Amino acid sequence: MDSIFLPVRHMQQRHSGECLAACALMVLDYAGISIRYQQLLRLLVIKSGIGAPSSNVLKLASLGVNILYKQGNMQILRQHLLLKQPCIAFVDTSELPYWNQDTDHAVVVVGMDDDMVYLNDPHLDIAPVQTSIGDFDLAWLARDEMYAVIES
Repeated sequence: MDSIFLPVRHMQQRHSGECLAACALMVLDYAGISIRYQQLLRLLVIKSGIGAPSSNVLKLASLGVNILYKQGNMQILRQHLLLKQPCIAFVDTSELPYWNQDTDHAVVVVGMDDDMVYLNDPHLDIAPVQTSIGDFDLAWLARDEMYAVIES
């Protein structure tokens, strides 16, 4: 499999529980849509220190974009990347080796190759972080392999 990597600008979440807002900001920025972080917190109904249900990503449709939110698999994520569509994936961090906490979380999948998945993780100050396809898939499977993408 050829390596795919999208140049998605990394944005770090400002507070615990704000991963969905930071991920939304990353994919919207990549799509050329400008919005303030504070607006996303309100739009996505993010509760500080708690977060929001992953399905709240559908509220981005009020910005005039088409949001796909559904179950997927690794092949589907790869297809979106080939279409230059970074994906917000919902994961359980206990399965990610670079995490030492167990929490529901959102990350942006920005790349993939034969062995690795490349993530912009809004919890981290550097990106992308690479993790094995196996570790990512376990973390993603724990959240029912749900993902979201802005369709163009």
